[in-house]
Amino acid sequence: MGRSLFLEFQALSRTEILKRINKTILSKVNKHPPMTTLIAQPVMRCNLHLGASTVLCLKGIHTMKIRGFASLAVLVAVHLLSATAVFAETHQTLTREPATLRLTDGWNLQSSGKIAETGDVISTSAYQPKAWYSVTVPTTVVAALVKHNVYPDPTFGMNLRQFPGVTYPVGANFSNFSMEPDSPFAVAWWYRKAFVLSAGYRGKTIWLEFKGINYRANIWVNGKQIANLQQVAGAWRTYEFDITGVAHAGAENVVAVQVWAPEKDDLAITFVDWNPAPPDKNMGLWREVNVRTSGPVALRYPAVLSHVNAPANDSAQLTVTAQLKNATDQPVKGRLKGTIEKTQFEVDMELGPREVKDVTIGPNKFSQLMLAHPRLWWPAQMGTPDLYLLHLEFDIDGQVSDASDSHFGIREITSQINDNKRVFSVNGKKILIRGGGYSSDMMLTI
Repeated sequence: MGRSLFLEFQALSRTEILKRINKTILSKVNKHPPMTTLIAQPVMRCNLHLGASTVLCLKGIHTMKIRGFASLAVLVAVHLLSATAVFAETHQTLTREPATLRLTDGWNLQSSGKIAETGDVISTSAYQPKAWYSVTVPTTVVAALVKHNVYPDPTFGMNLRQFPGVTYPVGANFSNFSMEPDSPFAVAWWYRKAFVLSAGYRGKTIWLEFKGINYRANIWVNGKQIANLQQVAGAWRTYEFDITGVAHAGAENVVAVQVWAPEKDDLAITFVDWNPAPPDKNMGLWREVNVRTSGPVALRYPAVLSHVNAPANDSAQLTVTAQLKNATDQPVKGRLKGTIEKTQFEVDMELGPREVKDVTIGPNKFSQLMLAHPRLWWPAQMGTPDLYLLHLEFDIDGQVSDASDSHFGIREITSQINDNKRVFSVNGKKILIRGGGYSSDMMLTI
């Protein structure tokens, strides 16, 4: 019973979980009302941890007499203790490694100009980084050095012009210039991180994910090079590497990344015209680094494309897309299953050895993806931005290899030229585009 309750709660949205627990509590209160109560406005106090062992929520009474409050408190306490016991019991039987291990703290940073060793040595546990900077990733090189007070705040006064390597003309776009040969950022910089993978990672496919590297890099894990400069080039790309063969489950692991700044003709972060550029051209690990796991086949990039029957908006056709990655050297047969609330679909798939396949599931073959009277997503000034939950999983011989949950809105945005002006529409209704843009600061710290 406990296991089925846990799995049922995992499949629900946060809002639905809150509703169910609140309904249970209030039903108990109604069956055993306090002797005397003075009811004020309900107050919601929640501590919600989905996918963990506890779901606690109290929609209680704001003001009541002492005896009434004591009566209610006992009932709520009994309910929450029993619920916690059930979740604690099921959590022990269903404990598993986190789907994503974030490599954030505990990185070390140093210039290759001060390091004689190579990546096959630096990426081992035996190597001891001495006189390296302790950093948190994401961070660019200059951002880390400013944080360590090697350089002053570049946003104050004329401080930036005092940084080594800042020789480009005032007001010019540094991305169009080459770095001076004596710039400390004309050479590569090393990022190094030691981390432990528990024994629970054994038997799984282990992926090392980089959300953003600016600009080129060589990457090593545990003394083995897993990527080179030809494979890792581009500030806007994401990278994911299968490190199962070199990772050590139940032991310490080390990743070392040798990063170079972009050159003047590279398509890097070159569109900035609202502030001057730092001397490193924002080189480094400027987005998150994660370790992820899956079974033999990984599921990536789930998305839903919507075609709305505008202007009636009484139906919508959905197309589901995703990417499957076979991490084995053997062909794999499996089944891709999907759920959008009460709508379900599945399709048999076969992947060749190491094949990466983009999958498209549309309403032409799956009529259940044609929804009647959908809840549409609207901009705030036009309605409610309703969202649906998409659950996808890839099963092999009845076992889940990988799964994902993501939210999407059913909407269709179109545009047309009218009197030499572009007019945008959402779900068949015209909208005036207005608002403000966002840009990061000079060193990509926000």
